[in-house]
Amino acid sequence: MAAADTPQLLMNAPLVASRLGYPDLSGLDLLELFAFVHPASFCVPTPKGLAHALGLDEPVDDAAVPLLLQQAVGVLVATCESEDWEQREGAWSSLQSLARLRWPWANVLAPHVRRPQRAEKWLFSRLPESEEAPERAQPAQVLIEEPEIEAHLERLTGEGAERREGQRLFSRDAGSVFSPRDKRKRPHLLLAQAGTGIGKTLGYLAPASLWAERSGGTVWVSTYTKNLQRQLRQESRRAWPNVRADGSPPVVVRKGRENYLCLLNLEDALQGGFAGRPAILAHLVARWAAYSQDGDMIGGDLPGWLGTLFRKRGIAALTDQRGECVFAGCPHYRKCFIERSARNAAQADLVIANHALVMVNAARGRDANARPTRIVFDEGHHVFDAADSTFSAALTGQEAIELRRWIIGPEKNSRGRRRGLSARLADVASYDDAGGEAVEDAVEAAHVLPSDGWLGRLAEGSPIGPLEELLAVVRATTFARDEKGLEAGYGIETETAQLPGELVEAASTAAQALAAIRAPLLKLAGRLEAVLENAPDWLDGQGRARIEGARHSLAWRIDLIAAWEALLSAGGPGRSGIRRLAASRSQ
Repeated sequence: MAAADTPQLLMNAPLVASRLGYPDLSGLDLLELFAFVHPASFCVPTPKGLAHALGLDEPVDDAAVPLLLQQAVGVLVATCESEDWEQREGAWSSLQSLARLRWPWANVLAPHVRRPQRAEKWLFSRLPESEEAPERAQPAQVLIEEPEIEAHLERLTGEGAERREGQRLFSRDAGSVFSPRDKRKRPHLLLAQAGTGIGKTLGYLAPASLWAERSGGTVWVSTYTKNLQRQLRQESRRAWPNVRADGSPPVVVRKGRENYLCLLNLEDALQGGFAGRPAILAHLVARWAAYSQDGDMIGGDLPGWLGTLFRKRGIAALTDQRGECVFAGCPHYRKCFIERSARNAAQADLVIANHALVMVNAARGRDANARPTRIVFDEGHHVFDAADSTFSAALTGQEAIELRRWIIGPEKNSRGRRRGLSARLADVASYDDAGGEAVEDAVEAAHVLPSDGWLGRLAEGSPIGPLEELLAVVRATTFARDEKGLEAGYGIETETAQLPGELVEAASTAAQALAAIRAPLLKLAGRLEAVLENAPDWLDGQGRARIEGARHSLAWRIDLIAAWEALLSAGGPGRSGIRRLAASRSQ
């Protein structure tokens, strides 16, 4: 009770609350203060970690921690008053917004963060704009000799390094895949295996860096784990400097869109999309975004503990989780962290990414000129699992409702900036009658997809529409065949053998409903292509890029629906691509 009424100095309040068994514990959390004063800075979320970050002596035992917390507050407040505070810009304006949200630290900091003489720029006006770089020419056809590869490998390993015969042989063979092709559509392929300690990373980076330098092309290195990505980034510095003479990075780490901050989502959160504690999180993220190196919210310079300080985790809501990007139609397109990463990758000599992202870009990248052509799959034993995960299709309620939201847009009781096809392509629909009709038909057909509350309706046995009815029958069948009961685990599954007739009939009806959605989307894709070929006067470069983005998103959804149809067709689930039926407590 005392902790609820009196501000307490805490560190990681949710963790302290869980240990005390007092979920409503609140106070002055030093981690939040650190995130405000030192955004995009590293700090281990422990008393010792905080001491190291602030240059204080470590506490000798738990009894010394309360004094350390007081000293840490003194150092952080003194930083706010210092003329050398590197992250001062934007702090005063952010603090005013946090004060209106009743952030506990706002009144403490108010006397120590002075008001700037000139009005501060808003975050979105401070971020740098990315310039369009000229398209890179096709890589030159070069042949790298084995002696050159060995000599370069020796330079990378350094003088006095152990000469490893296995590494030399590995590097020479790896260089063969960069030779010019002999036949059309027949790339060179090498499957290589090396034991631990051989030095395979530098073994393939040696010929890769030589080829990139001489051909002017880009090599993609695909990995399965983030640890290897970090190791590769370190090793690559031996072959490439940190920046080129023009300031562009020769080595880029690419991640999926869901890893990066979406500026449009952040703007929505700052303007009322978030309320209460999540709104405080949004302002702390905005402080970080102004100083972040690359906008990576998952493995970048955003403290991993920041999102855990807030009950409703809002980090995921600030990334591009739903594939809603409007590309050039976004007002922050030129400042977008995601697009900046993609542009840097298009001009880089080496791109480090994960298996899924590399395969998706190679198969259906939005920019055909930036698709990977020279690829090294490190940790290759994971490639097949990654391919299954990347290109397989799962017909689930969650996937179906996301498709509905993408087509229809916001419905009653929905919040956020979701925009349906009608809103995204309003100008095209008004110009092209056939395109407008296709949009209307797609929106009408999409109403058969699951809507909000579908989980409850399935549990109550009152599904609405053919897709919900299919999911209800799948759920009932899976539960009926459950031998051990849900208590045995989180989810259950069963084979698609000897299925009941009602499930086969529901699958056929659902497949027809999906085909009715795909048909107008295919028509719309054709109309968008026609608009681009015979561009009207009002279609500027930004509008063309927006339509190209819409075409890319359409192609992805059309492929997804076609895959769902294939799962449900061919004589019912027993003869189709469906292998197992699954249910869980939540889906």
